[in-house]
Amino acid sequence: MTRKKWTDAEIRFLKENVGRMKIETIAQKLHRSEGSIVSKMKRLGIAYTKNQTGHLSTHQLAELLSVDRNTIIGWMKRHGLKYTKKVTRTTKSFYFIDPMEFWKWADRNREKIDFSKIECNAIAPEPEWVRHERSKQKEEHYKVWSVKEERVLKMMVLSGYSYTEVAQRLSRTKTSVQRKFQRMTRRG
Repeated sequence: MTRKKWTDAEIRFLKENVGRMKIETIAQKLHRSEGSIVSKMKRLGIAYTKNQTGHLSTHQLAELLSVDRNTIIGWMKRHGLKYTKKVTRTTKSFYFIDPMEFWKWADRNREKIDFSKIECNAIAPEPEWVRHERSKQKEEHYKVWSVKEERVLKMMVLSGYSYTEVAQRLSRTKTSVQRKFQRMTRRG
């Protein structure tokens, strides 16, 4: 049995449709076996849909933003983050976010993102405004405690207020309040 030579048109069709169509469908359209399609994908270096798209998977984006993957999915479903659904050679679906679309969405939803946790140019191309947001948030994260804030913290905790209530009053995180109080009680 002789192998049927791949034409340029078939290769172009394969490259354009991996991830958009199931392997089974591509095989039917090209009158080839699924095994032939998978072998050609491997030889061309497009065996994995994720690597071919240039977009970020929900998992990849979550890691770059230091958030849970479900946070990304929530943004997609409830807050308008645009995505593309891709299907692998089986029936498994993946969701991809174009970095350009992410930055447009992020610009409109700055309050949802902690830019200080995103490494510089981790999601390229990074818009100019992100650097300003990153530095602004880093300053907020490392806010020095004033003597007055320390007194309010000590008084409220000793009066029975929760760390959450103290954090709200002082515009700080619960963790920051808790750690500061522990450091204060250790030193006397």
